[in-house]
Amino acid sequence: MEKGTVISIANQKGGVGKTTITHNLAGALSEIGKVLMIDLDPQASLTIASGIEPMTINKSIADMMRERKADALDYIVSLNANLDLIPSIIDLAHVELEMLTKPSRELILKRALRTAENEYDYILIDCPPQLSVLTVNALSAADYVIIPIKTDYLAMRGLEQLKRTIQEISDLINPNLKILGVVASIYETTVNSDQLILQILKEEERVISVIPKRAVLKSATSQEKTIVDFAPKDQVSGLFRSFAELIEEERKNNGKN
Repeated sequence: MEKGTVISIANQKGGVGKTTITHNLAGALSEIGKVLMIDLDPQASLTIASGIEPMTINKSIADMMRERKADALDYIVSLNANLDLIPSIIDLAHVELEMLTKPSRELILKRALRTAENEYDYILIDCPPQLSVLTVNALSAADYVIIPIKTDYLAMRGLEQLKRTIQEISDLINPNLKILGVVASIYETTVNSDQLILQILKEEERVISVIPKRAVLKSATSQEKTIVDFAPKDQVSGLFRSFAELIEEERKNNGKN
């Protein structure tokens, strides 16, 4: 099996749809291959959306990031035949502070994923909403970054700062890191300002998907399901499947199939 593709879903701003995109993209990709999700956010939203109660977890990403020689395969919760999760808990916030004193702290996650990369076609990392040592770990371990951006002015203003951080990590730590593209998220099709921001994004960035604001996405999350499982024939499921196919095509073009 070829080495899996690691994708970090990152933005330093909260409320831009990172977890929704990670969860539902993983669901769509799991129809193509074997997928591991990693919840790297102490808020544990991805864990909860996946039907896992953080307080009941025996092993979590917090435990993994504490261990000097951790193997990610020891921390996995299986969700279905093709979709697994490394869950998070609030204690990850304390672990993050501990990490600041460790040598090579930006490479802890990368080292832990060495075995897992040979077991999965895709590893998706849901990053916390800040440019922290956890986010730096996610970017240091990734082949690609997907940047979700809410279609409003303030969300767009933070994009350049994030791109500079990604470039610094590419220059100093992970030369293989590439921005796969931007996802316009929580897009309100009838709002003029959203339409204008989307137009600007398409002119300035590689927009790889547009995910509209839809009640069905909230309904799927409340049922602890991905959209492709909850409403397989819905238009939004089609959008996520097209998104997954684009990523699979990118993978093939880069010799990973």
